[in-house]
Amino acid sequence: MNPNDIIIASGTPAFEGYSESIDWYDKDFYKEYGVYVKPQLYTLSSRKIDSLLQISELQRYYQCNPVHFIDDMFSIDLLDSQALAIQRSWICPNVLIVATRGWGKSTVIDLGLMAKGMLFTNYWAYIASGTGSQAETTFNTLERLANDNIETFSGSTGKIFKNEIEIKNASGDGFSHSSNGFSYHLYNGAATKTLNSNIDAKRGERGSVVFDESGFLSEEMINVYSAFAIVNKSLKTGRDGSGKKIDPIRQRCFPTNIPNQKFFISSASSTDTKFYKLYREYAKNQIMGDPSYCVLHIDCELAFAPTLHGELIAPLLERKTVRDEMRTNPEKARREYYCQFTTEAGSDAIIRRGVITRNEEIRKPLLYNDTGDKKFVITYDPARLRDNSVILVCEIYDAPLPNGDTEKQMRIVNCINLMDVGKKIKSPMQTPDQVKYLKQVILDYNGGADAYGNILGVYIDAGSGGAGVNIADYLMEDWKDAAGIVHRGLIDKEYSAEYVKKYPNAVDKVHLMSPSAYKSEMYESLIELVNQDKVKFTAAYDNKGYLTVFDINEKQLASEKEKIRKELLAQKLDEKEFEAKLNERLGQIQNVKQKTIKLDWQDELALSNIDALKEEAINMVRKKRESGKDSFELTPEKANILHDDRAYCLAMAGYALMQERRKNITKRKPSTDMDDLVKQLTIRKGNLRSSF
Repeated sequence: MNPNDIIIASGTPAFEGYSESIDWYDKDFYKEYGVYVKPQLYTLSSRKIDSLLQISELQRYYQCNPVHFIDDMFSIDLLDSQALAIQRSWICPNVLIVATRGWGKSTVIDLGLMAKGMLFTNYWAYIASGTGSQAETTFNTLERLANDNIETFSGSTGKIFKNEIEIKNASGDGFSHSSNGFSYHLYNGAATKTLNSNIDAKRGERGSVVFDESGFLSEEMINVYSAFAIVNKSLKTGRDGSGKKIDPIRQRCFPTNIPNQKFFISSASSTDTKFYKLYREYAKNQIMGDPSYCVLHIDCELAFAPTLHGELIAPLLERKTVRDEMRTNPEKARREYYCQFTTEAGSDAIIRRGVITRNEEIRKPLLYNDTGDKKFVITYDPARLRDNSVILVCEIYDAPLPNGDTEKQMRIVNCINLMDVGKKIKSPMQTPDQVKYLKQVILDYNGGADAYGNILGVYIDAGSGGAGVNIADYLMEDWKDAAGIVHRGLIDKEYSAEYVKKYPNAVDKVHLMSPSAYKSEMYESLIELVNQDKVKFTAAYDNKGYLTVFDINEKQLASEKEKIRKELLAQKLDEKEFEAKLNERLGQIQNVKQKTIKLDWQDELALSNIDALKEEAINMVRKKRESGKDSFELTPEKANILHDDRAYCLAMAGYALMQERRKNITKRKPSTDMDDLVKQLTIRKGNLRSSF
């Protein structure tokens, strides 16, 4: 029995008659313990009553002291800053925490949810994120806590929490991993579920909402999910099991519950986000003394010197990590480590952060052609001073369409800053070294195909003070790799027509892209394709050295979904009931498996550089020109902070993808079906005119 639901009865004369019992209850029990006494159900001994009162008293203590509860029940010693965050936010309806990466945001979220679920009956909570994977990652941390599977928490006792989880089938452990969301239920009616960007499927839910990485959520998502927490949980109306009305006297006898919360937690975002607006609003209300608002700001300096019971302990975050990030991607470092809200390109931005975020995937970078048959484009921007020469590798693949057809889409699989690589391999990466490295990259992704058959194109910036053209000259001649194997050269037969006869064995795979001729078209192609969700990025990397990936068994899901649909169709439900039951049944399918992928230094460099690429892209703006060919450049305030080489490589890749998509269109056979042709014609309907 959960102590919050304690019902005490007695057969003693003091309980004969409802009014007598209420008077006795108010005097001796309610004021001291807050325990509801329902008379004349069954007899309890004085010893049993005393034990239940002690449990109730203990529960009341822990409901007010969650840090002690976490320590006593889970054997987890929170850092002083984490303890402060949990205690300050415990019963506050509106919470916003801006925290550095590496501080333990997931730990604070999960331990808070675990404690509240055990201490308060029917406590429903949701974890919301822009992508299901982020919410699932936070949920996964909670699951690992319950299974005592986190190395930093030596001697923790998550078993106590796990024993409270309701196990609904013999083969499971109470944690549900469905493509519809992750969830668990406790025996006391409490539950936690994950939410994603599929907003329409979740409208009408009620409970507390944790907005994980809320700095990168859409305003619509925040507004819709915030409505979950509006309901006043203290109000009780209607009748009890015996049919008696719940009058005001009995209303105050019911156990009080924690208020629904809106709990926003994230690293800092840009100043044009909903999260920043809430940060300003909540901070003002807190400063004015409103106890229903709590704002905490925890930057990396605290993570450099964390304390436990007032004593300094080993740092949670190395200064070197932040310094490296400040050099590679200063904008991201200021937001994610120093918790500084940054400005972006504003209304002139060619690509919005939200567009990139919705196209992010948690996956490992691809360092070579792992299957031998994947197709790639490689773009290369040799910087004038060799300080930021960049190679970008993108996979071009056939994505299925709803009608059964396919279309060409692109995923970013690797981004290489040759300066970083040079430092790692102790090479200054002068032009000959860059050429050698570029050739090896081409071989790695070609995967042994004849005539570079898996390389759709090598796109090289022909500007850069002529550096790109010089690089291309080095590629024309046949060459030997480190193993002594001879490989054919590569050439741009159109740009370098005068060299075709000199190097007849060279394969026409190089495309020298002159900025004056192609820059505008490249960026226009990129803008169109990114906004149409045709370009996929890796998810933001948190420097942990590993990735947690969730794999969905698509075949099982499709099979089960079709089976459920047939069963529900047979019941002849209306549309609303059908969708509700379908989502409910899909949520019960255990078709998601998780795995942890360890990363090496090349993986980490790739993910960091892709993050830097995204940062450059969202800070590029369009400048109108009378010629019609607009220019694209970094915002003036970012021009001295960021490079644009990665964004330029991305633009070349966007152009390459557009060319591949056009090839597909031209290869399609024209339809001979006259009805189909008629359907494609644009026919204007006449306007019906009336004199009345």
